[in-house]
Amino acid sequence: MFFGELLSSVIQVLVFSLIPFIVHLVTAKKAKGFLRSVGFFRPEKRTVILALLASVGLFAVMWGIFLATDSVELLHDEATVTGKLRAAGLSADTALALLVIAWIRTSLSEEILFRGFIGRRLIDRFGFRKGNLLQAAIFGVIHGLLIIFAAAGRFAAWQAVMIIVLTGAAGYFIGWIKEKHGNGSLIPGWLSHAFGNTIGYFLVAFVL
Repeated sequence: MFFGELLSSVIQVLVFSLIPFIVHLVTAKKAKGFLRSVGFFRPEKRTVILALLASVGLFAVMWGIFLATDSVELLHDEATVTGKLRAAGLSADTALALLVIAWIRTSLSEEILFRGFIGRRLIDRFGFRKGNLLQAAIFGVIHGLLIIFAAAGRFAAWQAVMIIVLTGAAGYFIGWIKEKHGNGSLIPGWLSHAFGNTIGYFLVAFVL
């Protein structure tokens, strides 16, 4: 499971980076500087601490709502990431697979595409407030649609809306950290996203 997830995670990062890379080539006329253009540069230490604290807060709110609304079962469906991990059972192999999924396949690829590329361009065009709200809305809707298709017909419409709102709010907050406190660096948001996913995936797959 680990090697399969590692391969698919690397492929997803490359795919999610392709459009930003092509746009960078067209606009900058060179490949150099691409990583910095999506936010891969060293952030201030205090921003990393803020991001990790924010991750804990977001985790507590999001998963608290899932528990309070008895919606965790949605994420036990074998069509979801946590459902697949749960079905495989806890082992060294699945633990490593979980880390790869949380840190590379989901958080890294999504931060590159949504905050590093889409968010950056929307903010440049519309300003921070509107641009960040738009990227967060896109982020939330796509996550909602993925869950809807993965667990089709097995949950209520209000639960789909809840997922869209919660993931959209998380996307907005991560964008706020990147642009307002991270000086445009993608690293703090990536750490926050990955840390939250790691805890959430583990609890849903093997504890709850």
